[in-house]
Amino acid sequence: MTRKTKQFVRAIAHHLRLRIKYANMIPKVAGFLDPSKASRTIVINATKSKSDHVFTILHEIAHYILHYERSHRMRLPWYLTRQWNANPMARFSKATKRLVSRKLNPEWQADMWAMCALLHIGAADDFQAILTQYPEKTGLACLCVAGTIYAGIKSRLKKAFRRICHPFIA
Repeated sequence: MTRKTKQFVRAIAHHLRLRIKYANMIPKVAGFLDPSKASRTIVINATKSKSDHVFTILHEIAHYILHYERSHRMRLPWYLTRQWNANPMARFSKATKRLVSRKLNPEWQADMWAMCALLHIGAADDFQAILTQYPEKTGLACLCVAGTIYAGIKSRLKKAFRRICHPFIA
């Protein structure tokens, strides 16, 4: 874990007014979140590795943001909620919504958020360490990488379009 990664993770927790506390726990438990207004504490297993600490803190921050701070309604991408006229898109959308609602449980959502955050801050070493330690998360990691690449390309295209069209837009 680099200093930049540690600062970023602590800054997010501080912004959300979450405290981070380290404690010795059984090896199977990586950490947990106490979201009550009195505590608002993320408890981390001190016996785990540094990269595990970062991932667990981000995972618990994701739980706080996705499941406590916001409503409990699952938010889906626009292309899954749109009413499609074309039959192939309507079938794809319906099948994907069904799959997402069955597979996308809160733990999976928090893992995905944490992995995307690791990619966003450039913590490739921690990302790789998590994948080495938990090979069952490889499929999820591929989705996160694809989503991060797509988001980067999309923002670059928007910026390029604005630069090209700027003289013509009043």
